[in-house]
Amino acid sequence: MPEPHLLRHPAAVARLDGMGAGLGGEYRRRHEDFVVEEVPLYRPTGQGEHTIAHIEKRGVATFDALLFLSKGAKVSERVIGYAGLKDARAIARQYVSLPKVPPERVLGLRHRRFRVLSAIRNDKPLRIGHLRGNRFTIRIRDANLDRVDRAREVLDVLARRGIPNGYGRQRFGTRQDGHLLGRAMIHEDWATFVELLLGRPREEEMNPQIVQARHAFDAGDLQAAHDLFPLKHRNEKKASGVLLRGGSPQDAFEALGRGPRRIWLSAWQSYLFNRVLDARVRDGTFDRLLEGDLAWLHDSSAMYPVRDEAAEAERARAGLASPTGPLLGFEPARPSGAPDALEQAIFAEEGADPEQYADGPGKARGLRRPLRCPLSEASLDVEPDGGVIVRFVLPPGGFATVVLEHLMLKPEADRSTVDASP
Repeated sequence: MPEPHLLRHPAAVARLDGMGAGLGGEYRRRHEDFVVEEVPLYRPTGQGEHTIAHIEKRGVATFDALLFLSKGAKVSERVIGYAGLKDARAIARQYVSLPKVPPERVLGLRHRRFRVLSAIRNDKPLRIGHLRGNRFTIRIRDANLDRVDRAREVLDVLARRGIPNGYGRQRFGTRQDGHLLGRAMIHEDWATFVELLLGRPREEEMNPQIVQARHAFDAGDLQAAHDLFPLKHRNEKKASGVLLRGGSPQDAFEALGRGPRRIWLSAWQSYLFNRVLDARVRDGTFDRLLEGDLAWLHDSSAMYPVRDEAAEAERARAGLASPTGPLLGFEPARPSGAPDALEQAIFAEEGADPEQYADGPGKARGLRRPLRCPLSEASLDVEPDGGVIVRFVLPPGGFATVVLEHLMLKPEADRSTVDASP
């Protein structure tokens, strides 16, 4: 398997025009510093065999919340519907659907880090993407207040032009290596997959016991590694158990089930998308429609080929349509001309081929995603205690961290055309 041509970080997409307001500071010091709330696509009807529950979770991943719901409501975790995944290190309010479960049973559930805000019957379940957007309220602590005016200017530019629609750090997992696990899976390189899953400690990991477990695996002490991994690290525990019983690396992978596969596959697709987006941001075309692009209409999510660049210029400037990038899979919708040449060059560098997705563990059909994401209802205020409060709404799939990077980081001095000050 060829070595990947990696970005310095899987989420390290260049910022728009090298911008950075330089607020600095810190967010997520407390869960209440990062609040995200789904804006629903529709309201429950009040009748039907499904219950739509509005839940609030505090410091809990969506899948952990679904597991708790399944046990409390006495339904399989697999049948619970949801519109999107939400941050664990946050207060997150989202909607889920449970089939053939009365609202009273859902309303009766209790947990110290989880509560049900409402439960109403509906005639159909929730599906991925069944939301209008996500509303964020984020507190930046210890910010440089001298940069607040500049931050408001940057936020205004982002609201007018849209943001680079990159996948943020959350997509790549705590260790920021989910894309590498997905890549090994696509190439069916099971030895590398197991090494990534169980070994190779990374600086992002805060738990010294897990670091010790990974060191033990790398040193060849599989039993010690298995014993050291905490029970909540289910994938590592299960895979190391299979190896201890004499199973192969492929056996260890297959024991993990379908859920983790989707996450790793998505991380690899997201990394490839970020590479294309990074190139389009750097050459100034992420919000321009080039001849050969497959354009995305933001009001309808429809796509169409761009045949006349000049004729599409005004639509792009108005934010009505944006170019798209690939979520690689079989039978991909391909652009043509210069956009296609760029994508194919990146795939070649990364050893990525749509045929790898036609069958096997990484089977997935090719999709497209807009390179630009609209930002709405944006504001920035300073609280009496000096905290900076940023509010905005993003459509489904948009990452708040992209906005925060533009506000908190210093300008990319080697790229900045807006502000080269520190």
